[in-house]
Amino acid sequence: MPKSIDPIDVQKLIAEVAARHNLFLKPSDPAIALVTMNYLVFNDAMEKASAGIHETIAEFNTSYEKAERRAGTILAQEVKESAVQMRQGLQSDIHAAGLQAREYVHLVNEAHRHPALIRWSAIGLLVGAALFAGGVWVGRPCQEFCVNIPVG
Repeated sequence: MPKSIDPIDVQKLIAEVAARHNLFLKPSDPAIALVTMNYLVFNDAMEKASAGIHETIAEFNTSYEKAERRAGTILAQEVKESAVQMRQGLQSDIHAAGLQAREYVHLVNEAHRHPALIRWSAIGLLVGAALFAGGVWVGRPCQEFCVNIPVG
């Protein structure tokens, strides 16, 4: 039996047939029984079609959810791989920048060391010359003093 069948308004049906076709039917007429049977078969077919449509929609939704989960998993994997590649690229860039900075520091140290080396060498030579000159200057008066000392 169908779940919810709206009853056929037999009086309205008889009045409509009389108005359109000038044919007078009775509620007990076999034509009315055929209409009722047709109505019942139609309702049954509609319920089966409706159930089939609902089942197809449910299968489609399940399939859609599976595809969505699969796509989400694939997308997550791609994002992870991209993040790993970006991290590796950044680490190699940081390493290269560190090497370049180390080279710049070495060049700056060399640039500062060379003038300092020249400056201290010049100061050393000047101090050595001044000591030598001081020794020669002090040594002349001592030479005259040492020559006048009686030996023995």
